Amino acid sequence: MTYTATLTGKQQLTIPADLFRKLNWEIGQKVVVSASDYSLSVTSAKDLVDRLAGSVPIPKKFKGLSIDQIIEKSIQDNHKQ
Repeated sequence: MTYTATLTGKQQLTIPADLFRKLNWEIGQKVVVSASDYSLSVTSAKDLVDRLAGSVPIPKKFKGLSIDQIIEKSIQDNHKQ
């Protein structure tokens, strides 16, 4: 199904409520946004990690952390460099 959304002056995009519910997304959830030519793809970061689980070993420093904690730690580590 195709939906129409509006880009705001703050470069934000609102996901239509029906689609948001259909995807079982939650407010504050992390998503991965990628571009190809003139289109965007938005994927749940958690779903992406779940699909890739087991294909790449988790570094020891990330074991036992939630996806949000891993992202935050990665950002902090990147700023230290």
